[in-house]
Amino acid sequence: MTGEGETRKGRKPWKIPLFDLSLGEEEKEAVAKVLSSGWLTLGDETYAFEEEFARYVGTRYALFFSSGTAALHVAYIATGIGRRKKVLVPSYTFISTVTPIIWCGGEIVFGEIEGEHNLNLSPEEVERKDVDFVVFVPIAGFMDGIDEIKRLSEEKGITLIEDCSHAHGSVYKGKRCGQFGKAGVYSLYSNKNITTGEGGMLVTNDEEIYRRAKLLRSHGMTRLAYDRYLAGAGYYDIEEVGFNYRATEMQAALGRVQLKKLDFYNEKRRVLVKHYRELLKKLSSVKIPFTEYKESANYIFPILVPEGERDKVVAAFVEKEIQTSWHYRPVHTFRVIRRITGEISLPLTEKIAFREITLPLYPGMDVQAVEEIVNVLQNLF
Repeated sequence: MTGEGETRKGRKPWKIPLFDLSLGEEEKEAVAKVLSSGWLTLGDETYAFEEEFARYVGTRYALFFSSGTAALHVAYIATGIGRRKKVLVPSYTFISTVTPIIWCGGEIVFGEIEGEHNLNLSPEEVERKDVDFVVFVPIAGFMDGIDEIKRLSEEKGITLIEDCSHAHGSVYKGKRCGQFGKAGVYSLYSNKNITTGEGGMLVTNDEEIYRRAKLLRSHGMTRLAYDRYLAGAGYYDIEEVGFNYRATEMQAALGRVQLKKLDFYNEKRRVLVKHYRELLKKLSSVKIPFTEYKESANYIFPILVPEGERDKVVAAFVEKEIQTSWHYRPVHTFRVIRRITGEISLPLTEKIAFREITLPLYPGMDVQAVEEIVNVLQNLF
């Protein structure tokens, strides 16, 4: 994303962008050190990043992948999603939560969200639907409903998987995202709370899921290039038909530095979100999903505007050179998904999704930017 004052060919310069990167000299030095080492893929930096990430989340294992989508694909396979397995998933999510289910041959079962106060999958859908798996997505870093979904999943023998791509650092009732289900996956894309540019991390406490996911990440090979290099031996076997989903050592080095800064960055986000919420209390027309709590990662700041008003609000922000976004267009409304699942109606999800606007939020923002953004809304409503 472009930062304040920056311009890129073909893009509008935003006075206040939706997001901006927080990278410094430490990240540059870490990447440069790897480049000087002569070993650029899946080595000591990757293993150290995995250990540090698992320790931070509180799981036994973590595996670094080339993208969050790749990590989710392998998590789905390793937990048992396959042909004719029914997977309950919210439509109110990014497409990458859903596409790996299709690759695995699973059957998508879309569920409704809880409501305008909670944009996460409704626990009632877990209770109602006859499924084998459920994927929980904590929108904006809020994990509301996860304990009830976990309880219902265990009662019904459903495997719970967490797509933690909004929840870097989120804690709910003393546990971080990724500790509630059989496996959790974090995206480390460039606009996340921490980034490796592209990348993803699979976390789990299950040894067999870890073992299989590790095989699938790199062609199903029993011994990787770095291990063979250290051992001075070239022999390996192929145990599964796997993928080339490895990340690089440069990404791992970048991620290690970013992970150390995560709690500091998240605290900055909380200060900004608190200011947003205090100012927006005065606007009864604007609704803020979720009840504020300190342990949310606050990946994005979504608001709900009155029905039919979104285009007008977005236009007002564009006029002031303030970038906004939309999280998300419901997945079941995309043409390609309709071809697979047929026409599906999720009235609550659709109604709320078309009222949502995502306001700028990133650690480098200041409270003056928040006030300028809210002022646009005050002038409209």
